[in-house]
Amino acid sequence: PYKRDIASREIFKYIFNEDTIDKVLIDLMKNGLKINSGNTIGKTIIFAYNHQHAELIVQRFNRLYPQLGDDFCVLIDNYVNYAQDLIENFEVRGKKPQIAVSVDMLDTGVDVPDILNLVFFKPIHSYIKFWQMIGRGTRLSPNIFDVGEDKKEFYIFDWCGNFEFFGKHPKGKEPLPVLSLTERLFGLRLDLAFTLQHS
Repeated sequence: PYKRDIASREIFKYIFNEDTIDKVLIDLMKNGLKINSGNTIGKTIIFAYNHQHAELIVQRFNRLYPQLGDDFCVLIDNYVNYAQDLIENFEVRGKKPQIAVSVDMLDTGVDVPDILNLVFFKPIHSYIKFWQMIGRGTRLSPNIFDVGEDKKEFYIFDWCGNFEFFGKHPKGKEPLPVLSLTERLFGLRLDLAFTLQHS
């Protein structure tokens, strides 16, 4: 069978398209942890690749599940007005949104104990960020399913092979340090001087 690596510039075209998004959303809604006697998907974060991807996810969700209303699944990122209000509503049990599609804003620092599902819909290469994202689901949540039925687990839907990646690269790939313009010019002058001296 033919196999090849997908370049990062190709990811949006080949993976993040309407058909793939529909499959991810249907899988989540069918197999995700549910509340209200199994009638409502539990609080969920979908970690999107970028703003364009996140917008498309919300559009496809509203197309697939119009009966749930426009405030059931919302986009939360730096481009959205009232993002903080949406986060505060997301944190409250029984308040919508039930699904938050996030671009970097909910990866860290948000404490929503009721989160039952995490959807990794982007490749992650930072070890620290990976574990911080997993941490969004680890908060205890008493009586979430019913009186005396506390949260004992949460689900992760990993659509971009992140667990496989970290299985092969346990420490991830940290970005290479970026040299400043001054440092690059100094290095260039040094190389030039060295070359001239030896010619």
